This record gives sequence, structure tokens and C-alpha cells, in this order.
Amino acid sequence: MLEAIFMFAATVPAAEIDLDPTIPGTIEFETSIEHNKELLALLCSEMEVRKFDPPQMPVARESHNQIDCRGFEFLGKPRLAEFVFADDQLKLVWILVNPDEREPVVAAMRAAYQSEGLVSEMAIGFPKHRTAWRNEPAEVLFYAESVAPFFESVFGKRDD
Repeated sequence: MLEAIFMFAATVPAAEIDLDPTIPGTIEFETSIEHNKELLALLCSEMEVRKFDPPQMPVARESHNQIDCRGFEFLGKPRLAEFVFADDQLKLVWILVNPDEREPVVAAMRAAYQSEGLVSEMAIGFPKHRTAWRNEPAEVLFYAESVAPFFESVFGKRDD
């Protein structure tokens, strides 16, 4: 039985096995930076906390911080993930990808979300799932419901 599983895995391209563009279960929006530092210590090969003073994020009133997590597993590879906090609450996560991954990742997003997405010059948004592909730099974005109006103004109407 185990041999059959390995033979099957060998016949399926790795991209098909690892190309899950949905939000990783380890991302918990509206949680504190301290909570995320503890969690990410287990998931990052390197971690750096940055503070932006004054805040550079329009939704931040008092503070804007970011945890840069190197080695975060996404789409079958270790990546740089940027966990962005406004007023000590996780609001968005950017996960950097290679620009040449655009076609397969966007195709996987469209299949997973059963939508073509809302296409703008900057991004392809899937507001119903609070996620997007960003063109420049190439990144996948996940964002909290509380900042949805801010991001969705770029995408247009919701894709409900």
C-alpha cells in the first residue's frame, strides 16, 4: 500500500501537490504581535520585528509594526512572509512569491475560490475570501475583515 502511494506521488507534478493558495491555518487575524511572535518562532527560520514610527499604514491610529518571517512555508516553498499589525492587531499578511509563479498561482486561486477574481492594474482580488495576487512586487495578500473596505476599494465590487 505504501509503495502505491509513493508511486502515485511520483506521477503527480510537485506543483499540483503543493499549490494550495488558500490562507494558511496559522494566520490568525486580530491577534496581538506578542501572540504572533510566539507562534512564528516555530514557523520562521529567521524573524525580525520592525516598528514604523510614525505609522505608515492608513488604518493604524497609534502603532504600525511588522514581523518579517523568513522560511514561512507557502505554496510548497519557504518564503518571506510579512505580518503587518495596526494598533497591535494583525491586519494583513503579504507572502512574497516569484513573478514567474503568477500564472500557476493565479490559476490555483481561481480554482480554489471558484472565481476569476476582480482584475485591476495592481492586483487580482478575491474579496469574498479576503485575498489577492499583487502584481508588483509579486505577492499573495491575506487581510482581515476589519481592513476589507480599504483593500477592496482597489479591486472593485465584491465577488460574492
